[in-house]
Amino acid sequence: MGTNLEKAFDYRVDADPLFKIKFLKYYDNAFNAATTTWSQIEKTNDFVAKKLEFPVPTTYKGGVGSGKLPETRPASYADVQITSKRVYATDRVDRESIMAATSEGAFVQAMAETIRKTVEADKWNHSRIFFGNGDGSLGTIDVGGVVDNGGGNYDITISAATWKEANWEENMFVNFDVGTELFEITEVDPDTLTVTVQRQAGGVEVPAAGQIVYMQGSKGNDPMGLKYVCDLTVGALYNVAVGRKWKSYQRAAGGIAISTPVLNKAMLTVEKKTGQAPDLFVTSYVQYEKILNLLEDQKRYSITTIEPKAQNLKGKISFKGVEFMGPNGPVKITYDRFCEDDRLYVLNTNHIKYYRRPKSGWVKDDIGGNGYLRVVDDDQFEARMATYGQIFIVPTFQGVVTGLSVA
Repeated sequence: MGTNLEKAFDYRVDADPLFKIKFLKYYDNAFNAATTTWSQIEKTNDFVAKKLEFPVPTTYKGGVGSGKLPETRPASYADVQITSKRVYATDRVDRESIMAATSEGAFVQAMAETIRKTVEADKWNHSRIFFGNGDGSLGTIDVGGVVDNGGGNYDITISAATWKEANWEENMFVNFDVGTELFEITEVDPDTLTVTVQRQAGGVEVPAAGQIVYMQGSKGNDPMGLKYVCDLTVGALYNVAVGRKWKSYQRAAGGIAISTPVLNKAMLTVEKKTGQAPDLFVTSYVQYEKILNLLEDQKRYSITTIEPKAQNLKGKISFKGVEFMGPNGPVKITYDRFCEDDRLYVLNTNHIKYYRRPKSGWVKDDIGGNGYLRVVDDDQFEARMATYGQIFIVPTFQGVVTGLSVA
């Protein structure tokens, strides 16, 4: 005969008010925040004056000949001019959250988290810029690529020719073509090349097929990027006319698979032209996987001794990276999510530099110079990073292979 006293005790229900909540450590990002290539580029803070200008020799000087004294010619110089662009990253936190987020009351301190995430966003944006074409574009809306979900919410399909998954991140703001109204990215579907955007309150603009999508406010305002520099065949770059001595090695692969002959040709062509070998190959995840498969029989594995006795020897199998052996030594091969699937960049990082204004970085003009800005008429603080400068990529020392097979 059962009674209430005999009822099974369920701690999950009956004793729930007695249990505490245990907070574990702050978890890692659930997204790729690596800036593989950008982290290897030299950055300076010595860009002063209105612009940088310096000569670059493009020909030999003098004259040579046999049998009699030769005629001579002066060397030809091109005047490189570098002008500054502005790149920002910001985040905000309200004052009450700062007070509440003590070491006992939150996973992390509010301002520390704000600073960390602002730096993370700035690195992501600079990586996007570095692989871009300098105009701030993210992609072009495909034909028939707009679905109106109502309430200013739209699904936009990006053309396959301009799609790059790394360019699209939830919570970021974009604008369309010549428009200025902001749309927030709320969802990204890389399988269908579709991005869902939400128009901000008070807006009336409607996205349309054929429009270019830009990072908010960035149209025509990005610093120079690899795609622009390495693809350029006419016009001028840094005020220098594009030509044989001021142009990247360019090869349209026409759908062939990446291979050691492709790597050899790219590397040797750049060295033949400049006298200096590239020091870095950068490609996509797609092509890097093919390279790993291609070099499978050349992998080297390390064995770590766990115990001193031979019978306890254990093997630790790992593969940390790939180096391609060139005539002047190994050349590192890496991958970057901002590189298009069908591309391979052949870089000499000694001739890539980010010239920045002095004190670029955290804006410390408020609250005692500690990096937090008071928001006018609001109980909030803003963390702001501001970089004024230009990425200088000497085209002659770089190369690109496009149209590699992605199958």
